[in-house]
Amino acid sequence: MQRRHVLALAACSALPHAFGQTGPRTARPPFRFGVTDVFLHDGAIHLLQQFLQAQLGGPVQILQKSSYQEALEALRSDEMEAAWICGFPYVVAKGFVRLCAQPGWHGQPWYRSYLITSARRTQAHSIRDLRGDVFAFDDPLSNSGYLVPVVALRALGQTPQSFFRGTFYTYSLHKVVEAVGSGLADSGTVDGYIWEVLTQRQSQAALKTRIVAKSRRYGFPPVVTRKNLDTALHARLQYALLSAKNDAQGRALLRSLDLQDFLPPQDSWFDGIAELAAVLDGTHAPIPLSAIYEPA
Repeated sequence: MQRRHVLALAACSALPHAFGQTGPRTARPPFRFGVTDVFLHDGAIHLLQQFLQAQLGGPVQILQKSSYQEALEALRSDEMEAAWICGFPYVVAKGFVRLCAQPGWHGQPWYRSYLITSARRTQAHSIRDLRGDVFAFDDPLSNSGYLVPVVALRALGQTPQSFFRGTFYTYSLHKVVEAVGSGLADSGTVDGYIWEVLTQRQSQAALKTRIVAKSRRYGFPPVVTRKNLDTALHARLQYALLSAKNDAQGRALLRSLDLQDFLPPQDSWFDGIAELAAVLDGTHAPIPLSAIYEPA
């Protein structure tokens, strides 16, 4: 752990409860934490609320957001204090959010975008093989669920409209898997973390799909706070998350999410996503397909 984070954690341990010592009769406003479709199930959301309430010493309200755009708007307008979002929204919203903690999957801050198709379709091994499909995207601000494959198509001189027979958004990574597994979509794009965990848990939808290709590594979806949040409260939240593996409630939360820990975040972990975003908005030249998806 970097020295500055060690010092920050040490300082945080001496902080009073995050909402201040305002007296027993003063109602504390809830700490509002937004969650998106990176969460696997409602049980994990309940564990998160219980853990944060214990760690922050006050009421916590979990707000389920239906899209990354909705989550960003709530952070921008001060309707939420923090949220677990995707790396692409973080890159877009750097002006008004700051990194707080990085979930550690297999102890690393990385994940991959997966192209998936039906398990019965054995001849598809590249995005090139998905031409003419009905294709399921997650969210227009999802790195794994939109940005990666769209920039890959740019490398081929294509757009989703010219390459696929049809496309649609599910606004849920789980529903991408369900759409492909059920045959509603021929193929789709999904967060590798979500697909791997669903497969490990014997999800029937996931077991009906297979991986066509895996992307290069990108920064795992981070926890962020709004930039104008009180510094001490930001630090308290960061301390709670980085120390989760040392707390019984925190370990239960991590187990429910199939994560090992939370890591001190580094902005450089999102450089790859920032490059893809620049290609999408036309400020960066297209990059080779081999720099996006690993060879099959």
